[in-house]
Amino acid sequence: MPHESEHPADALWAEYSVVFRDFDDLTLARWMAQTLGQLQGRAWRLSHPLVGSYRLAAQTAHDRQIWLKRLATSPAAYAEAPCCRAPLLPLLSRDVAESGLVCLHCSASAVPLDDLPEDLQPLLRSWGEEYAPVHQVAHWDEREQKASGNYDEAFENAATKAETLLAFAGHQLAPKLIEAFPTIIWEDQDECLEVRPEHIKL
Repeated sequence: MPHESEHPADALWAEYSVVFRDFDDLTLARWMAQTLGQLQGRAWRLSHPLVGSYRLAAQTAHDRQIWLKRLATSPAAYAEAPCCRAPLLPLLSRDVAESGLVCLHCSASAVPLDDLPEDLQPLLRSWGEEYAPVHQVAHWDEREQKASGNYDEAFENAATKAETLLAFAGHQLAPKLIEAFPTIIWEDQDECLEVRPEHIKL
């Protein structure tokens, strides 16, 4: 849910976010600090409603620089994100091999792959590199689609593979990362391949 996108659901998310825009700065800061405490200690799907609510609040807080105002104290377990100085709430996405873990507050790269625990780096890099060509099927040009012989079948196979890889991320990778971070969010959908959260079974 980036700040600027043309996704059809953006208008709906903008409507949902009004409640947080109506909060004063102190109320917003306190709500976020309390919610971080509720999130702590678990790996969460990106699609979870509580995470979705927090993401909406985080966008408003980032725009208003709430965390820089130090109006509320975040739970002690959360380090400060180097990208925006909000509490570090990392997202494991399919781009982990290139971008590392992404900041849920500002969408910047928050933890480069090389800064993650050494024993996890090969596993995360391998997973990201395996996912990249699978996702790319959704973006094949006309020549690549024709060369596949049956693009519909190639697309469906890629979607099935993406479901398996995303489930692996939630079942195997995220629990390992929770040992290094108080909370981890993992991406459980691929809109380009029409893979929805309900397709990812753990």
